[in-house]
Amino acid sequence: MRKAALLAAVMLAATFATTTTQAAAKKDPAAAAQQNTENFMKAATNPYEATSKPAAKAKKHVAMKKKKGKKKKA
Repeated sequence: MRKAALLAAVMLAATFATTTTQAAAKKDPAAAAQQNTENFMKAATNPYEATSKPAAKAKKHVAMKKKKGKKKKA
């Protein structure tokens, strides 16, 4: 009798454990609305952020080498 009661208790606990995690996994619509509002306000205050590109890397300046040649006599 005790084994049957223990089995029923374990089965019942397992059932509630899986349903509570599924219920907790649902996204809150109020939180999604808050995120949308935050994104909207960021875009409104800085409209160029979405289309701006990062600056290109600076190129190293390489000095031109002087050509070695014959010197002209005056």
